Amino acid sequence: MSSRHQNCNKMRSAILRSIAWFVLAAATLPFQVDCSNAQTTPSAVGNQGRSKPLDGYTAILVEPFTVENSQATKDFPTGEEANLQLSTIAGLRASELFEKVIDGSPKPVEGSPSSEPSTKEGQRRVILSGAVIGFSKGNSGARLLTWPLPVGVSKAKARFVFRDAESKQEVFRFEKEAKFQATTSGGIATKEEQMAHVKGGLVDALVKEIKRNR
Repeated sequence: MSSRHQNCNKMRSAILRSIAWFVLAAATLPFQVDCSNAQTTPSAVGNQGRSKPLDGYTAILVEPFTVENSQATKDFPTGEEANLQLSTIAGLRASELFEKVIDGSPKPVEGSPSSEPSTKEGQRRVILSGAVIGFSKGNSGARLLTWPLPVGVSKAKARFVFRDAESKQEVFRFEKEAKFQATTSGGIATKEEQMAHVKGGLVDALVKEIKRNR
């Protein structure tokens, strides 16, 4: 066998070993929602020198979420902002970070305590508003062809703003981005599955940021 053929075989073997390594690495993380490395942009407004701007609040009212009107959000599915708000309410209640989590929608879902009386004496309430400021549906074909490499990912970015219910002054804000990369089927997922993972990533990132600032 010529040295040229030997070199070609060596290169082929090296490439196959590299691909096998990537596949094994991806097998340990079949689902990826990137929120641990999400961008966080805290607000300098209203913090009043406090290192934990959400400390002391025992109730939170979650207003209807919105979608920023821009090119960055043109592909965001209509109505999913309402589902993101509901997921946020569910996530906050499950976290038990606040004694009371209130659905601020005009017509809340059944069983959601939105028409609450005024806060109890000594209870402090904060208002949370959320806006989707970026969205990319990704490319399922690219995910399939390049899986497990991070190509063609779906991602969404949201801004969360907290205001004191009594003074209406902003006390804190940050932005988070969540990504959906792949599944055990090699990148194939329905739109509903993609959105569910992205929304879950945003809610998880929101809850973690609240914990850090209480």
